[in-house]
Amino acid sequence: MKRILEEFEKAKRIVVTAHVNPDGDCIGAGLALFSALNNLNSKLEKEERKVIRFILQDTAPKNTSFLEHFLLIEKYENIDTKYDFDLMFIVDCGDFDRIGEVKNLVKDGTKIINIDHHESNNNYGDISYVDKKISSTSELIFNILKELNLEINIEMGEAIYTGILNDTGNFSYTNVSKDTFRVASELREIGVNNEKIIKEFYDKKTKERLRMLGYAMSNFEFYEDKKLTYVFIPHSVYENYGASREDSEGVVEALRSFEKTEVALFLREESNGLIKGSMRSNGIDVNKIASNFGGGGHIKASGFTTDKKPEEVLKIVLNLL
Repeated sequence: MKRILEEFEKAKRIVVTAHVNPDGDCIGAGLALFSALNNLNSKLEKEERKVIRFILQDTAPKNTSFLEHFLLIEKYENIDTKYDFDLMFIVDCGDFDRIGEVKNLVKDGTKIINIDHHESNNNYGDISYVDKKISSTSELIFNILKELNLEINIEMGEAIYTGILNDTGNFSYTNVSKDTFRVASELREIGVNNEKIIKEFYDKKTKERLRMLGYAMSNFEFYEDKKLTYVFIPHSVYENYGASREDSEGVVEALRSFEKTEVALFLREESNGLIKGSMRSNGIDVNKIASNFGGGGHIKASGFTTDKKPEEVLKIVLNLL
């Protein structure tokens, strides 16, 4: 913690970022950290204040748009920087390359602080604060802010709570610990409205999202001998429904809900022809399986991107199970 503070104090230009295809945890953790750094910044003398930006390769998901400061998240393709960043905070990202094109902002001398909870994290930062046993990066950010004796206001608390919900399936996964509930309790005490967050983050769904879920539920396959539930959605289906990749969030969790499932595999075709894979399990280590495609994550939830054909990916997964 002392080293992190020292790097913050030395830096003049700071960027916060997270993984491509951002989810609720990286947005929640990123926004909470971004807000905390800005609060620290506001207490400095005017001539000592720093430039702090939150930049992602991809658009943040719509269901996090209710969070305070969401509009301050920038997309890499839209930025125009005339300076180099001294310090980069990377949250919720197990591998440096998973921040995508944002890595172009790293220059000679840029220090990297890696804050994460993924099983697959390879400690790539100049400073790595990684806890693989914690529920989410958002819970980890909460602990860091408490350790630094920084105030956690309602806006930061809502971001953290959202991230925890995302990675615990609304407190339903085995990664939930007594400490996770303690954090949630403390967030409620400062005024975080859990009902509001559930409604905004979980319950509201677009027409396109419901249609994508319907397509997946109508077209999935089940491989009895491997207890694998599988569906592939081509890019053409997204185009036909006027849907974005975000509209297929929740598909892999729905596949896992089939009563006979041990492993769920969801493949979708990106506009560039690459295949994005998401895996969930009820016990089998899918992190190891995802690593065969250069991906990773957690034992029960992992992902990857590959240039292999979907039928080839399916065959490899079946052989590995």
